[in-house]
Amino acid sequence: METVTKVDFSSRPFKIFTDSRTVLADAIIISTEAVAKRLSFVRSGKGAGGFWNRGISACAVCDGTALIFRNKPLVVIGGGDSAMHEVYIIHRCDTFRASKIMQQRALSKPKIELIWNSVVVAYGDENGKGRLGGLKVKNVVVSGDVSDLKIYGLFFAIGHEPETKFLDGQFELDEDGYVVTKPGTTKTSVLLYVAVDFLLYKRTLQLLCQKIQIWM
Repeated sequence: METVTKVDFSSRPFKIFTDSRTVLADAIIISTEAVAKRLSFVRSGKGAGGFWNRGISACAVCDGTALIFRNKPLVVIGGGDSAMHEVYIIHRCDTFRASKIMQQRALSKPKIELIWNSVVVAYGDENGKGRLGGLKVKNVVVSGDVSDLKIYGLFFAIGHEPETKFLDGQFELDEDGYVVTKPGTTKTSVLLYVAVDFLLYKRTLQLLCQKIQIWM
């Protein structure tokens, strides 16, 4: 497997550049998906002593049912639809971007506590076990006070970033970096070029949220 560093779609055959060679092709399918956005604070990453996959994740739907989270208080950071499922919701503003129906669902749940105008500034270890055991949360509007929150799972729900940087303006992208396709098709601004997984990924996320609500 090789990493593509850039492409050239200005003429045929198309050119794909990797670290070690150049590949020519008459047709290309892009399917690079999108990566969940993450916040950076002390020990939030994968490195030594980090809590990534040791209590911190970017997918509450995927990981929230794991045994280490069973019947324990959890936190989600975000204000969109995917954030409207957890025990604590930490949001840096005082309003949500989520759809009205998702907001109403979250606000009506007695087990969900909202922490407005706040950000995570530090972490806590679970009795030295190397797993997330708490957070320090700072109010960014009223007082700047920092409070302790005893939790065992933290999920980022702040959106996704498409893996399109290597395309380097070769065809039209939307404001979020997803490839723009012609309505009802997978055709892009490059003639006869077919793209997969970009704007369709947005629609998939929307449908997934709807199906989750139906299932719940």
